[in-house]
Amino acid sequence: MELDANTALTETELAEDVAVDNNAVDSDSEQLEEYDDELAEEVLMIDNVMLATLSAIEVITEKPLLEQAIVELDELIELIEVDMQGFTCEVEKRDQLLYLFYQQLGFAGDWRKWLELDSVLLHKVISSRNGVPLSLGTVFMYFAEHFEVDVTGIIFPGQFVLRFGSEQDGIYVDPADGQVLSRHKLQVLLRGIEGNHALLSDDDLLAANNEMHYLRLLQVLKAALIRDEHFSYALRCIDLILELEPDEPYEIRDRGFLLQQLDCKKLASEDFAYFIEQCPDDPITRVLKAQIDELAATDDTIH
Repeated sequence: MELDANTALTETELAEDVAVDNNAVDSDSEQLEEYDDELAEEVLMIDNVMLATLSAIEVITEKPLLEQAIVELDELIELIEVDMQGFTCEVEKRDQLLYLFYQQLGFAGDWRKWLELDSVLLHKVISSRNGVPLSLGTVFMYFAEHFEVDVTGIIFPGQFVLRFGSEQDGIYVDPADGQVLSRHKLQVLLRGIEGNHALLSDDDLLAANNEMHYLRLLQVLKAALIRDEHFSYALRCIDLILELEPDEPYEIRDRGFLLQQLDCKKLASEDFAYFIEQCPDDPITRVLKAQIDELAATDDTIH
């Protein structure tokens, strides 16, 4: 059962996806390496985060969604094109685009839906105009580039934030609703993630380059796919992440978890062993050692 990128997942699809027999595992494992290499190389050229991520979702879902998503984006831009004309001051352009994006077009984030896969998949967010802060911020930045509004993505701890202006006197905005985030609000957000003793520093407000932004989108998508138990699709997602970070131990650990779920025991053990070697002091290594022993006691599906 392949993930239909153009319709919401159903419980039946989920059940069929998780029920992987030995033959299906062998077939799926072969298919994981057969996606278009040319497209994968294009994704690695992160000139445009939106296009790169939509291309990556095509690879993961094996569904042609990029062209339709771009058509929808162009249609939305056309809806506000006239209202953006005549503004030359950077502040006026910023305020106008924020108003049009969140008020006229109705983009918004609903925290009750932040655990839903459709709030992460960019083509779904474009259609529904609802998503997590990271996906909404990505869509907004695509609009901002079109209208030449200067904005920077900030991978704030636990959340994605937009910054207008410089590090010294910039304005920070929550992509979920377009509201300005004062330093006090940023401090509150930080303490909610790191504890009451956390202090806001410049290191928490570093600008994300295109590669960092793209990787965070893939990591959030991976987490959503794992949460919904779409393990084969999450595995493809990790493959794309490892194209940029080939030796990242935590991604390889997660790949081991997914391979274990797909009954690929030998490959899972190898990934767990790599993580233990690279991160011997991580608390989870004890668990992974036990997993390796357990996997070794059973026959592997793939040899």
